[in-house]
Amino acid sequence: MEPKRNTRCPLCGADNSCVPARTGEFGTPCWCFTATIDPDALARVPDAMRGEACLCPVCAGVAPVRRG
Repeated sequence: MEPKRNTRCPLCGADNSCVPARTGEFGTPCWCFTATIDPDALARVPDAMRGEACLCPVCAGVAPVRRG
């Protein structure tokens, strides 16, 4: 099984920084492996996008929101 190549966050459309999506390999380390993802953020993912793309660190609630 290979990771899906979706590199856009399903909530905001920004780059999701998903290393497996970029490399095509699950064996590569990624920011989300040690992150605690906000359950409210996961609940906002549209049904059609569940399991299709990773959240970005900002939408996942693990990075500060960038302004301007």
